[in-house]
Amino acid sequence: MEIKYLCSKPDLVKDPVKKGIEEFCKTFSPIEDTIYILEDARTKALYCECHVNAKNIVTLATIDSPLDSENQAEYRANRDVVEDNIAFIHMKEDAKMKRSFSNIVAEYITSFDEEHPLKIIGGQHRFIAISEAYNTASINQTHGVKVYFGLNTEQR
Repeated sequence: MEIKYLCSKPDLVKDPVKKGIEEFCKTFSPIEDTIYILEDARTKALYCECHVNAKNIVTLATIDSPLDSENQAEYRANRDVVEDNIAFIHMKEDAKMKRSFSNIVAEYITSFDEEHPLKIIGGQHRFIAISEAYNTASINQTHGVKVYFGLNTEQR
């Protein structure tokens, strides 16, 4: 797999961030032959958009992710999951019928909770639907994720 840096200053991407990107690609095995590392022009945050299988998402990701693990470990960005919401019920049924989801937003970070290096920061309802489909019916579809790397507290 090739990694191409399309950010404004690719030569200035720090080695720990590059290592994290390489680890992500090795661990999650995106289906793309080339992973493009892009940059959010406003925040300068580095990210890629790719597709990975449900097994890797379910076993290596978590929705329990603090925005600031060092200073405010109890503060979370994810909204509460409303289990009886009709749209969420349909989403879980769709996942069991092999629907592929996208728009899952995550951060790859291993500095805390190394068992779950992918922290879901957007799309927790989709994550739960994918998890239930995988755990109850072994549905291992490919899903789209936007993964951020090397975020600081302000970028989060």
